[in-house]
Amino acid sequence: MARSKGRPNKYFTHVKPRLNEIAEMSLTMTDEQICKVLGVGKSAWCEYKNNYSELVETLNKGRSQLVVDLRNSLIQRAKGYKYIERKRIIEGGIVVREEEYEKAQPADVGAIHLCLKNYDRENWSNDWQSLELKKQELEIKKQNSENGGW
Repeated sequence: MARSKGRPNKYFTHVKPRLNEIAEMSLTMTDEQICKVLGVGKSAWCEYKNNYSELVETLNKGRSQLVVDLRNSLIQRAKGYKYIERKRIIEGGIVVREEEYEKAQPADVGAIHLCLKNYDRENWSNDWQSLELKKQELEIKKQNSENGGW
């Protein structure tokens, strides 16, 4: 039997058995950081992503959940929220009492602006002219498709 040239493929030993972990890692880590944890090189990682669709699906699944989480956090930050802060009073190394305070995080103007730009583009665009041109272009394309083209 002939030996294969080059380095052995670590996909089946280092990557595939850890796909569930990789989905979790993709929530907080870059591809480079994931490579380091798994002990695979960046070029091999790119090759694995090109050759194994299950890896790409795993990464996309994890990252799509990250986007959902970030969107929810942004919206929460834009609206403001209340939370409970707990404080332990320690004297002589012993917890004497615990106190709870309700605090409020006010709405964040930057988060509000970003949410409006993304969710209400017609009214919150930075580039009104481009938006208007795109609307006109879309209307022309729609009319052309209804009329069978030019």
